[in-house]
Amino acid sequence: MWKSVAAAGAAAALLCASPAFAQARYPQRPVEVVVPYAPGGGTDNLMRMITGIIDENKWSPVPLVVNNRAGGSGAVGYNYLINKKGDSHVVAGATPLVVSGKIEGRLPGDHRDAMTTLMIVAIDELMISVRSESPYKTIDDFVNAARAKPGGLTVGGTATFTEDHIFTHLFEQAAKVKVKYVPFNSGGEVTAALMGGHVDAGVMNPNEIIAQIEAKKARNLAVASKKRLADAPDVPTFAERGYDFYWEQMRGVVGPANMSPEAVKWWVETLRKVTDTKKWKEDYIKRNLLTPTQWTGEEANKYLDGLREKYARALNELGAIKK
Repeated sequence: MWKSVAAAGAAAALLCASPAFAQARYPQRPVEVVVPYAPGGGTDNLMRMITGIIDENKWSPVPLVVNNRAGGSGAVGYNYLINKKGDSHVVAGATPLVVSGKIEGRLPGDHRDAMTTLMIVAIDELMISVRSESPYKTIDDFVNAARAKPGGLTVGGTATFTEDHIFTHLFEQAAKVKVKYVPFNSGGEVTAALMGGHVDAGVMNPNEIIAQIEAKKARNLAVASKKRLADAPDVPTFAERGYDFYWEQMRGVVGPANMSPEAVKWWVETLRKVTDTKKWKEDYIKRNLLTPTQWTGEEANKYLDGLREKYARALNELGAIKK
């Protein structure tokens, strides 16, 4: 009898130890948090804010290691993520390149077939900014100068064939001007070039220029939103000045395809806690003039689906899509 009891106990122990019968705990080892752009830009700021809040609240039992894998206008970092298929311990900050990269042929897949959308956490409106000593006090000043000197004014933005590049293209169409778009590796580099006088204006996310605005070293000329931003009521929209176009950038977190259900659940729940904190709402959303969201699952994927047509049309006009 004792032998049979011992045997039963041993069998039970084996069943409990077997991965087939025990639910995996997540995370089990350090998580690599990929930023596909250089330090100092909007995606870098986003992921460092998220990991900082998680660290402060001790919500992760393992380190979250931010790793800037810049290059190829974001393609290097996202290709790295895509090649980590099935690895639940790698995530990345998401920009619209998770949609447009496949359209351009720079990524082998998108949010539907090569990545796992964890959450879209904010919508970032884009604007044109200049340094304070710039002769362009208003967006009309800038447009008039651009019309007087076609191709003579320089506008800096993050990478080629990205939301900043498309923004500049749509601005040119709406204002009937021609400017020279100058690509940089990150929003931080754009800001540095702008403040150093190397470009006449920059395509900026509010979070990339807010420190210079607060220090009165820069000013925003116009924002590509449908209405003025609540926390920047003095900045006009392009449309109200007669340059009728809108452009926004989503911000979120994605993982590689085939993440485990436990990992997806952990990230969704943790990101929801992050985006519910006062620090997130005050120091990230309000300070950076963002629109907060908490879109997950199919809701998030359908939003990204809706970007395909817009990006395909704009990228085709820019010559980014190979025939």
